[in-house]
Amino acid sequence: MAPAVALHPDMQVPYRDIPRLKYPEELTPERFAREFAGRSEPCIIEGLIDDWPAFADPERNWHGERWDEFLGGDDSMLDVGFDPEDSRMMHFGDDEGDPTVLFNPGRLRIPAWAFLEVARLRQEIFAIRRVEGRVNLQEHKSLQARLDREVSVQNLPFLAIDAGSPLQFFAPQRCRIRDLVPLSFYLSHDTYALPSELQKDLSPQASKLIPDWGSPNSSRIWATNGPPWRTPYPAWSSTSAPEPGEDNMIYSCFHCDRMENFHSLIAGEKQVVLVPPGKRDVLNATRYAVQKQWLLAPVTSSRPHEKYMSSTLFTSKQTECTSDQSAVHPLRPPEINRKVSKGQWPDAVDFPVCVGRLQKGDTLFIPAYHWHWVATSTPPALGVENEGALALSVNFWWWPIHNDRAMEQWSFQNECESWQNARIPLPPNKFPPDYSAHANSFYQLTASQRQEAAKHRAWPCCKAVAGEKRAPDRHAVRAPADLVYEIVD
Repeated sequence: MAPAVALHPDMQVPYRDIPRLKYPEELTPERFAREFAGRSEPCIIEGLIDDWPAFADPERNWHGERWDEFLGGDDSMLDVGFDPEDSRMMHFGDDEGDPTVLFNPGRLRIPAWAFLEVARLRQEIFAIRRVEGRVNLQEHKSLQARLDREVSVQNLPFLAIDAGSPLQFFAPQRCRIRDLVPLSFYLSHDTYALPSELQKDLSPQASKLIPDWGSPNSSRIWATNGPPWRTPYPAWSSTSAPEPGEDNMIYSCFHCDRMENFHSLIAGEKQVVLVPPGKRDVLNATRYAVQKQWLLAPVTSSRPHEKYMSSTLFTSKQTECTSDQSAVHPLRPPEINRKVSKGQWPDAVDFPVCVGRLQKGDTLFIPAYHWHWVATSTPPALGVENEGALALSVNFWWWPIHNDRAMEQWSFQNECESWQNARIPLPPNKFPPDYSAHANSFYQLTASQRQEAAKHRAWPCCKAVAGEKRAPDRHAVRAPADLVYEIVD
């Protein structure tokens, strides 16, 4: 008889800790292929990025001013996800009384220096509050001046837009940095679009453990200033500073990727929960919902000094996102999770979920199709003063080479459950998943992706150019058909 599995004290579901191993002493390529990649089992790896300058080099680490050197110019722009109200960067509207809605993050084009400045202002406010209890701007004039600095920003479409969308909100707008500090920002940036000097600060991890994966499919850099903060009252006042909210973490929904994932943490901390594939549906995930997106919006006044930025929502005609999402939040009370999971979480979870905590320097292997939920804390929120203002991580994805039959079944199961869990009526021309068509598509895509992975992809992916200061802009406003849906990790 198998031993009983312990219930997690906070989540009230069976759980097991994700194995933690040191590279290379405890985790050899042979062991990784045999026990983890070959079995689709997650693990946390210590030491895998000890040779990354972005993490370990005193001169080139990303905790300090390294980004300013290559991304801090006035013409360097970043496209950043944001949420003005919720610490979940993407969530369904159950709390708001409309479960048919999926609230998507806004997307803001912002100067790179301003993105960094918002995080550093939060860092300074944290430091002052720890010593003085509150921030009196009369005693911190330089902080006040930094908060009042003006900047130009622009909303970008994260969802499909058309002539009926509020297009006036997508024009460039002027605001003050203090208007941006309360926003929860989450940067998801293509690592291959970085300046080559920054690419040299890291490298794809799999070559050390499983070179048979070949070249990575894709890679992202993740950087966040943390959850939303409280806006001071009155919002336009220059005499008060934004304040931290009650929650110091930012959360992702449960979601899954079809590729193998090495996720390496450079700064901050992450709590992770993984639900293995092929189990009973306890997450009630779907991608079919009314899609709403946050926009930054000006609040006008007859008095010029009383103008400030707030936020609004627009509803897209798009009703399907490209990744299934779940409203289950493992750290929320059981009665809330029962409501959003049709009574499945936590009561019907009859298998152990996998839990772990990532510290700086750790790498999490997330096998393909494992549902994962992530809670991220920034160094300032943790009281850490010498590791920068942002939580920073980098992940690379590879196409799987193991367990094709199981993964094809997991993929089809996800398609069926997404259809069954739709939060809105589906149009008559949207047919339920067909097993034969899905299997053919799965194996064709697998074959083509393996051919691509077999091609050598140089790293860094382009030659360093003297005086190079910015990455090519791969985030220009795109037509709706080309919009990319990025999931928060």
